[in-house]
Amino acid sequence: MSANAQAVTGKKSTFWARALVLLGAACVSLWAVGTMAQIQTNEAFITGIQTVNIFHPDWSILWQIPDLVQGKFDATEGMAVLFGWTIEIVYLIFITGYEIAILAVQDASGQRAARWFRTLSYFIVIFDGWTDYQFGTLGQWGHLGAALIMAFVVGFLGTIGMKLVEIGWSHA
Repeated sequence: MSANAQAVTGKKSTFWARALVLLGAACVSLWAVGTMAQIQTNEAFITGIQTVNIFHPDWSILWQIPDLVQGKFDATEGMAVLFGWTIEIVYLIFITGYEIAILAVQDASGQRAARWFRTLSYFIVIFDGWTDYQFGTLGQWGHLGAALIMAFVVGFLGTIGMKLVEIGWSHA
């Protein structure tokens, strides 16, 4: 809250705190849609689907891991789900906790394994962008625009949104 708003009202306003929570929730919502779109493009690579409508999220993706654990997919679908989610989780680790992941691999398996993880995770992040490029479209910008927007949305809006919600909630 600004000092001017507090001086005018004579009390602590919750308007800005609520605005931060709403903005943060919007960021997290876009992050969820972007994450689902990236999983869809990764799965499309494995299954050979020619087009993916990344602007129409498939909410059933959220149930794929429990369905995979329960053996509800045939071999091709199961591999596509495992492939899509693994790539996405590595991408999210790369954005939110890369140093922690490197240390965890190094502590458990040694320096050589940590180097392999580092190399493979860079490859996976690049591959994730490539699948977004192959299957996404965004008006005039086309495939490149879709890939860049997906990388930005999934890479940053989730963590920014969570921080905005945290700060707004603590000041409400």
